[in-house]
Amino acid sequence: MKERGEATTVKACGHLRRSILVVSSLFLCCFPLTLSARQNHPSSQTLSHQSSGTLAKAQSALAHGNSEDAIRILSDYLQSSPGDSTARTMLGQAYASLGQNDHAVEEFNTVLQARPGDYIALTALGEVYEGEGQPQKAEPLLARAATASRGNPHIRMEWAVVLVQLHKYTEAQSALAGLSPPSGREERIGFHRLEASVALGLGNASTAASEMEKALALKPTDPGLAVATAVAEMQSKNWRRAAGLAEPLFSSTHDPQVGLVCLEAELEMHADFHHTLELLRATQLTTTQELELHQRAAELLISHKKYSESIEELKRAAELDPQRADLQFDLALAQFRAGHPGDALETAEKCKELGDSADLEDLLGDIQESRGDSLAAVNSYQAAVALAPNEEKYSLSLAVDLIRHNSFEPARVALKQAEELHPESWRIQLALGMVEHFGGTDDAATKYLLRAAELAPQPEEALQYLGDIQMDRASAPAPAAVAKLCQYSDNQPNDGHMEYYCGAVLFRRDYVTGDKTHAAEILRRLHASVALLPRNDAAPHCQLGKAYRWLERWPEALAECEDCVRLDPGSANAHYRLAQIYGRMKQPEKQRKEIKLYEAASTRLANENARHEATMKTFLYTMRKETQGQKEGPDHQ
Repeated sequence: MKERGEATTVKACGHLRRSILVVSSLFLCCFPLTLSARQNHPSSQTLSHQSSGTLAKAQSALAHGNSEDAIRILSDYLQSSPGDSTARTMLGQAYASLGQNDHAVEEFNTVLQARPGDYIALTALGEVYEGEGQPQKAEPLLARAATASRGNPHIRMEWAVVLVQLHKYTEAQSALAGLSPPSGREERIGFHRLEASVALGLGNASTAASEMEKALALKPTDPGLAVATAVAEMQSKNWRRAAGLAEPLFSSTHDPQVGLVCLEAELEMHADFHHTLELLRATQLTTTQELELHQRAAELLISHKKYSESIEELKRAAELDPQRADLQFDLALAQFRAGHPGDALETAEKCKELGDSADLEDLLGDIQESRGDSLAAVNSYQAAVALAPNEEKYSLSLAVDLIRHNSFEPARVALKQAEELHPESWRIQLALGMVEHFGGTDDAATKYLLRAAELAPQPEEALQYLGDIQMDRASAPAPAAVAKLCQYSDNQPNDGHMEYYCGAVLFRRDYVTGDKTHAAEILRRLHASVALLPRNDAAPHCQLGKAYRWLERWPEALAECEDCVRLDPGSANAHYRLAQIYGRMKQPEKQRKEIKLYEAASTRLANENARHEATMKTFLYTMRKETQGQKEGPDHQ
């Protein structure tokens, strides 16, 4: 019933892309401040020959990886010169290099107590916190260091790295503004990676791809750069370039993460992906790695509606961990979407043995409905509601299924119960309105649909149903409905559908009362809808034909009704109206032809029933989309 496969997978593929991408690790790199930066650091003290020699020894020890020697040298020296901030900062860096961060933090804070603007100590302390995975502590220190150093490029880049880790991309962009790429190759690569990460965070995928291409050009044989660039190109929807980078790398390394990049690029290009999929399946991995690979491959396949191919991946994943209910659920879903409801039912029942849930009962309802077991489907939907009474999507699933079988009163009861829990839900108000309409109570339907239009962030769907109901009423349209439709149309002058509905309900109102004083406005709105809607839309032409016939403007009525019949040849009413106009205009041959076409269309299906059926089908389709959207959640909007 619902496109839950896509809903589940969109979210899963979001996680998949992040796990392949891991933007922080693929795009970012750090710019640790070296001790050589100290040479340009202003100091309030003049170093003696002895101190400079001592510090040079310590710096040399650090440079050769002998941090313990550096600590011994600096600790001895600081016994006699405790106020030497250069030595104390160097000691903190030596501690940090050994992972003794508590000692490092203590030394840096001692320096900062005496010299709050010491940007070397600020930066070094920020780097310690960054290395500990505490970017929220590192960021203000690096911000102060950037100011104190008067915009030192190295520190600004390190600050930008932390800002990206905190997802503060606009601030990171400002931190990098005006900086030129460093001269060294590795530093320049890191700079372009950083720029790419900022651009991607700001939603500019093409700039991110361009920056990664610049980084790759500096080191074209680097496999890590190649895969990061491929991922960036995928984000920019340059599937062919992404595949061109990833495919040779996958062939040579058999890295499953690279293979997943290939698979996604091929799926996006609608290319043959089966060879890549077979290579992925043949990759030798640990059980944990293999489980993750099959699950991720399945997620990608389902997101591209390759349900049949995903089944093998999910079966293997479920075999590797048979106690994972989520894997059984995904397998049942894939089997259902692939058109194998019997297999799906069997798998879903296995899943239920591991633990029941509202989602599972909802899926069982879909499966059973597709198998023609409507009673079992209703029971499952009711079970979903019982398991999660506070989630409106399950109440909607139950109501939609009852409506499908013309069980309008039970659907109304279910929706009224849901309304008590969700009084501000526009979806429930919409469903209640349509249940009342299908049950023949258009006044109540109008009330609910007006409420739905007030609550919905995008009220067009509710308003279109409202308009259809007003046009079909035997009595004049409800004044509140006419006012709402025309008010919305006035606020959305480029919306052809709303112009059509406003003009049509105005015509219906005046036709019933015989008032022709608003004829000019009716014609203006309907003609505007013709200009705004697609050329193959028959509705505005049919309404114009009726309006012109009512006004006895026969040539215009003839032209519009001929367009109506041409665009909607199956409409019995359209043929009947055209036959009347041909009779009025003394064209008996054409009149007789239209009468025959009218009789043929009428015998196929009564027009009122056909319209009712079409409205119900449209509504059921709308609600399927809405319940799917609710399952996707805000990340997929």
